[in-house]
Amino acid sequence: MLNIANTQSTNNVIIVGTLNELNIEEKVSGEGKEYISGVASIRVDQEVGGKKVENVIPVRMFSMKYKKDGSSNAIYESISKMKDNFISLSAAETPAQASKVLISGGQLQENMWLDKSTNQPKTSFQISTNFMKAAKSEDEERATFELSGVIGDIKDEMKNDEETGRLLIKFIVVGYQGKVDVIQLIAENPTAVNHIRNNWEKGDTVTLTGVINMTYTVKTWTEEQGFGEPIKRQRTESRRELIITGGSPSGLDEEYSYDMDAIKIALDDRQGRINKLSEKKPATPANKTINLGF
Repeated sequence: MLNIANTQSTNNVIIVGTLNELNIEEKVSGEGKEYISGVASIRVDQEVGGKKVENVIPVRMFSMKYKKDGSSNAIYESISKMKDNFISLSAAETPAQASKVLISGGQLQENMWLDKSTNQPKTSFQISTNFMKAAKSEDEERATFELSGVIGDIKDEMKNDEETGRLLIKFIVVGYQGKVDVIQLIAENPTAVNHIRNNWEKGDTVTLTGVINMTYTVKTWTEEQGFGEPIKRQRTESRRELIITGGSPSGLDEEYSYDMDAIKIALDDRQGRINKLSEKKPATPANKTINLGF
């Protein structure tokens, strides 16, 4: 079986699109260490679920200025130069001036935070990379991912107490030194849904491919009044989804699978990180440990 301490999951994100915005900041930590962080949002026109949609996908970057041995960090310099090497749509005088960019070494990660409005820990996914380069004119716009990992749970998606026909998969991704993230994936194509129902089980190690769906839709409507002009209303609806488009026939053979005993220990460590978020809440009698799925 695979040893989670030295065998990471396949985790690769490829994004080709137009640079929408680029925000990069050089900062100093509380310990006096210099670092750089940034977010590149990339506009991608691609097909999702048989429809052409416009995605705006944020990609996060981070690097310390110096390595542990005190030498300069090339990643820091690479991120810093992005400000001069690329032009975003928001900074361009015309759309044609905006840079078409390629990210080929991105990764999906779990993002944990404490929701200030509810005082509850939340998790979602984020995309990170430290490298971005100019795309070729013939490169097709896309935002796709390839993953391997362990199925933590499979359940039907419900809306208004009814099944939507989609499946929600909690997927365990093994990272550096055995740290695990849990990321929600979605199967919506009937072929994918049927295959997963019949061939994948909780605890299986599988490989899969998918498409990133981050769309924003503004819905506008009017409400009639008893008298006077109708009131115009607007609501922005957003989707942040990882849609499965392909995958292995079944769980992988034992020699290519992760040991579930080791995975369970790593999940306990993940729960410890969630508990630390909960500890940041004001102390109240209702303050309890919250388990986000495992």
